[in-house]
Order: sequence, then C-alpha cells, then structure tokens
Amino acid sequence: MNKRLILLLPLVLVVSLFPSQMILNAHASGYTGTGLVCITSPATATNCSNSAPTIGPVTVGSTFTVGVFINNSQPMGGFDIYVAVNASYLNPTNATLGPLITSPSLTNICVNGLAQTGTCTTGTANGPGVVEASTVESSGTNECSNAPPCSGLAFNITYKVVGPTASTPIFYPADGAGCSPSSVATPTDVCVLVADALGNTLPENVLGARVTQGVTVNPTSTAVSCISPVTVGKPTTCTATVTDTATTGATNPTGQVTFSTSGSGGFNPSTCTLSSVGTNQAACFTSYTPTSVGTGTHNIGASYPGDTVHTGSATNSFSLTVSPASPTVGTTVILETTGGPVTTNVPVGSSVHETAVLMGGYPATGVSGAVTYTLYANGNCGTPGTVGSRVTVATSNNAPNSPSFILSSPGNFSFQAVYSGDSSNAPGTSSCQLVIVGATTTSTVTCSPSPAVMGTSTSCTVTVKDTSPSPTTPSGIVSFITNSTGTFTNTNSCTLAAGTTTGIASCTITYTPVATGHHFITTSYGGDSTHATSANTSNMPVVVPTTSAPPSTILGLSPAIFYSVIGAIVVVAALLAFLVLRRRGKTLQKSTAVSTTP
Repeated sequence: MNKRLILLLPLVLVVSLFPSQMILNAHASGYTGTGLVCITSPATATNCSNSAPTIGPVTVGSTFTVGVFINNSQPMGGFDIYVAVNASYLNPTNATLGPLITSPSLTNICVNGLAQTGTCTTGTANGPGVVEASTVESSGTNECSNAPPCSGLAFNITYKVVGPTASTPIFYPADGAGCSPSSVATPTDVCVLVADALGNTLPENVLGARVTQGVTVNPTSTAVSCISPVTVGKPTTCTATVTDTATTGATNPTGQVTFSTSGSGGFNPSTCTLSSVGTNQAACFTSYTPTSVGTGTHNIGASYPGDTVHTGSATNSFSLTVSPASPTVGTTVILETTGGPVTTNVPVGSSVHETAVLMGGYPATGVSGAVTYTLYANGNCGTPGTVGSRVTVATSNNAPNSPSFILSSPGNFSFQAVYSGDSSNAPGTSSCQLVIVGATTTSTVTCSPSPAVMGTSTSCTVTVKDTSPSPTTPSGIVSFITNSTGTFTNTNSCTLAAGTTTGIASCTITYTPVATGHHFITTSYGGDSTHATSANTSNMPVVVPTTSAPPSTILGLSPAIFYSVIGAIVVVAALLAFLVLRRRGKTLQKSTAVSTTP
C-alpha cells in the first residue's frame, strides 16, 4: 500500500489552511449503503450497483473500459486503490483519473508494474494484470465536506482481451503487510485505501466485476495408462491424456490432473500439470509405487477438473497388474566344529546345520512367511528328503538356523531351503547345496634327503591313508605349500597313485629350496567322493653346500715338502730326457756319414 498517501495528506492540509474557496460536493449519489468501492460498466455510470456487474460478452482482441467508483463514502482527501485481473485473459493498457478528486496532486498511476504517471509503489501487489492509482486533493481539504456522503468516479481502466475464457473476475488484490492499512475490514490486507485530509483511514466495502466471453466450453475425455505389470514396492510410470472431443474448434486442454488408485500405493506427485500434445490433447505423467499386492489389480484413475474453455472429465479405467516380489533364498551349510561354511568334503560324523536369508523381497526388511529346511540323502535334492524344521522369517529377513544334522555315513548329501511366500512375496527355493561326506583320512609327508642342501632338489612324498574301519584307497590331488623360499615342480601338486596296500595312496613332488633354515612343507588332500580331506606339515631343515678341506700330510710329508720333492723330480726327469735325445741325435749323424762314403 502506498503509505505516502497517509503521510502527504496532512502536509497538503498544512499548506492549504486558508483555501481561496470552499469545495462543494458536486458528485452524484445513488448507492444506498455506506462506503463502497466498486467496478462500473459503462465507465460513465454515476453510482455502484448492488451486485457485481457482468461485463460482456467480449471477444479476444477487443478492448473495453471500466470505472472504479467510490459510492457514499465519508468526506475524503485522497485514495490509493489497486485493481487486478488474470493477465492470461485481460491486459490493462491504460488508466486515467476521474473527477472524484477535484484538484488531484501527487498522482501515481502504475500499470502492469510499470509507471504510467509518477512512480509504482514497491513491495506491494504491483505486477502483471494490476493497476495502482493514487492521488490526494491539492487544496488540503476533504472532498464533499459540505454535502456528505461523497460519491464519484475515482479512475478509469482500459482492458484488452488477450485470451479465451468463459469468464474472469476483476478484483482487488490482497498483499499482506504491503497493503496495510486498508479501508476494508475483512480481510485486512485488501489493497484499497481511502483517507481523509488528515490521513485517517475511511471504512469501505468493495465490489468487483466479472468479464464474460462468448466462448464455447468444449467437452473432454480423460484416459490413463501405466507400464504394467509392476512389482510391489517398485515404481511404474502412469500417463494421463486429456482430449478435447469437440468436432470443431478443438484446442489443447490446460491445467492439472489428479491421480487415484483402488489399491494401496502412492503417487509422486499426486497431481501433474498438462503439456500440449498435438492440437487437441494434453498429457502429463507421474510415478506410482504399489505398497501391497492386494487382489493383484490396482485400478488407476485420473481426474481433470477442466479449464475456462474445457469441461472436466475423469476415468478409473486402467487396470494395473501388481506382481509380488520374488526374493532370492540364499543358504549356507555350516560345519559346527569350525563355525564356518562347508567348502570341502567333511568327515563321517560331522555335525552341520543350514542357515537362510531372503534377498530382494518387499519390504527390504520385514518379509514375513516361513522357511522349510530339508536334507536329501543324494546329490540333487530330487528325491523325498528329511524335513529338518519349518521356521518363521525374522524381521531382518534372516531365517533361524535349521537343527543340527549328524552325517553318520559317507556319501553325497544335499541341503535345500524353501520359502513359503507372503502377501507381497512369491514363494522361492534355494539352490541345492551339496555336501560330500567321506571316510576320515590322514596325510603324512617326508622329504629326502633331509636335511636338504640349498639350491639342490629334494623329493617330497605324501602318503594319504583311509583310517575308517573298512578302508578304500583314496584318490585325487594333493597340493603343497612352503612357509619359506623354494619352488615345487608340477604346479605345486601331484596326483595320488594307489599303493600295494588297500586304503593307502601316495605321490611325489620335487622341491628346491633357495634359502637355508627350517622349511615347513604343508600338504593338503582335497578328498574325493568317498574320502574326507586331510593335511600334514613336515619340518625340513636346509643347509648350505659343503666344500673339502686340504689334507694335512701327503705320503707322510707336509704338503710343502711333498710338492717340493715332486718339483725336483720333474726337473731331473726333464734333464735326463734332454740328454737322451741329444745322444741319439749324435749316433744318427755318424751312421749317415758311413753310408754315404764311396
């Protein structure tokens, strides 16, 4: 609200304490009530009607002018009045003061938030579709002070019709603290202020108007579709389409669509805003998440309330199929002596139990129903088994453990868990968990030579023995590892070969240590279809290679004397050989001379 009106009216009064002439009430009076601000049409009307006038029908592109009239008010010194319309249909193009204020001053006229005269009051309702007009009597006195009540045309507004609609109002906006004080008692923030020359707010009622157009309101139809089927707890997309079904002059519907469901579920958002499709349709979409399966069918509806040129329509026709979730049943067989899962063969007499957890059900935690544990005396869960127990799924989707099963004989055993399902989850079955129960075995490993020499290969032999009362010969593979630095041949493993004694098998691998110290060689037998696993560790010391020490005597002589004698003998032998060869050379020379004499 233009608070400047309240501040300036007393100032104008001070300047004009002694007016040159009295201001007489020259305005017509017709409204029988007291204090009314109204919209008049035509603008030349001389009083307010007793009800809001209807203006029209008008057509898009046409213009018309209305009056803002104050009827039967107390003597006044000025006003600040806002008038608003929906800018999608009407656009105010001009405003001019009427004759109510005889000598207006400090006039401000603001149209669509732009100043036409003076300035626009900031922080108020000014903006598109809003006209603000304010002025005060320059004489500093009240209008109609000699002949109250006071009536007259405050100002005119010219509008242009810019959009089709069956009807649209002309009203006085409310704007909270921005329009306070107000002449209107209820609500207290209506942007209408009429004041006397001293700045006192005068009480007023208000009466707007309605503008009609000669437009046809076209019928519509609404359809909805969703991506179907959908799993409970998972979102699906639902699309609403509104169609203008008029045979001629069809246009795109506008506004919002509200969704509904016959089942349990939620829309996000529950309403959506239409966007034009083609020339006579509009569509929008939302996300729907069913929270229960119910009957398996959720009827999805969409309701369109209509707009100014379209009737409303609704539908509940789409049948959305809602499927239960399909949780995965994960199971683990636990060896009770270790508390860990069974990863290899177990010996006869082992005690095991099975545990299960549901994954991917709905809700994420809180699946209900039961799990049945079954033991099968074969490897494929295909024949009737022994039911261990039926337990109720816990809130964390974990099932309590099965009872303990004692595997008292060798062979293949299978474990399986079956989930019963509930209102939101389909039944499910775990994979078949195979456990091989074999006769107990022992493994021993020996390496030769021992101690081993660093850098020199040594042979390590492992022997696996069936220790059951009726032994059979084990088969399979034994793996080797060392705690130190060295290399094995045959990729650290060897294959058992039967020995001469039933129930015993062995194999050999070569190990080359490359560091001294204690090398702990560990063997692990993986078992076979009738034998359990076993392992053994052997401590093999590794030493450095040895070298020969020189002899302390040679043929009873110290090495120095011995090698000196040998050296002298070698010298004498060489001299004798030289002399012999020389003597033979002289003899040969004489023989040659005799044979050549004539």
